Amino acid sequence: MPEHLAIVLGEGTYLTMRFGENGDRINLYNMINFFAEVYYDPEINHLHHCRTYQNTGPLEVYTDQIRWPNL
Repeated sequence: MPEHLAIVLGEGTYLTMRFGENGDRINLYNMINFFAEVYYDPEINHLHHCRTYQNTGPLEVYTDQIRWPNL
């Protein structure tokens, strides 16, 4: 997983952030051919999960927040 996080953080385009059920901050990135969510726990300062997907269904939770750059 550290390799995936490094690629997303280094090459992805940050789009927005939302809060998860457990207080995590979930950052959404565009990776050109797919999207990635990076889960961050601010209490312990730890990136602990990366979720990727190609369909737009999971984007519904971000509908009001995303400001689309020129992708």
